[in-house]
Amino acid sequence: MTGTAKKGSKRRIVWRRVLPIIIVPIIIVLTIKKLPDAFHHRKSIDEVTVSELSQKEVRALRRYNNEYHLEVARDKGIDRPFKNHQQLLDDKYSYIIKYGLREVHDCKYYEVPTLTYSMPYLKKEAADFLDELGRRFFNTLKDIDVQEYRFQLSSVLRTEADQHGLRKNNVNATQNKTSHYFGLTFDIAQTCFYPKGGTEPIYSYRLRNLLLRTLIEMQDEGRCYVLLETQTKCIHITVR
Repeated sequence: MTGTAKKGSKRRIVWRRVLPIIIVPIIIVLTIKKLPDAFHHRKSIDEVTVSELSQKEVRALRRYNNEYHLEVARDKGIDRPFKNHQQLLDDKYSYIIKYGLREVHDCKYYEVPTLTYSMPYLKKEAADFLDELGRRFFNTLKDIDVQEYRFQLSSVLRTEADQHGLRKNNVNATQNKTSHYFGLTFDIAQTCFYPKGGTEPIYSYRLRNLLLRTLIEMQDEGRCYVLLETQTKCIHITVR
């Protein structure tokens, strides 16, 4: 073995001995830092005080009516509504590629129940927004030492048949004008939330107010339009 080869072999042996000495303490420090969070018991939402919405906040949630939502959804969303569920499902993967759709499922941030008058699909930018909303809502809860709660979607992508059926049960549903046709709009149930690890919902205006404040921030950033509906008890959101 040449002198150069011997030196290279010695260096490799030294690094094999040194690396564990460097890496193991780093792993230990990182683990120790995470331990407090792992064992810390955060509060229930009922254990904290959350202020009511101010008049300014209420105005922000009524600033953009359905016409704003419809205009941006038509301009940036799917080019034409689906007639019914079967039309989408018959050629599902082609439409996913054509329109950049993403199917939304239950996840750590939100629940997607069995939808009666819509389908769980959004354009990718709206699905990404939904995930970011969930992350920011979780951060809001962490900031006040409250445990994680998931919100619930109540309506997503509608077909013309969905809208027609919805009109029979909801006088607020317009006959043929809804931003839900275009894949950029979704509704969130105002007060329905699921505690971490739980399958039974709780109903909380405190959580609603925290979620609405997160949405107002994102609306002020030019990311979305938000409309707080009263009769349907949902939060109507269109991604811009």
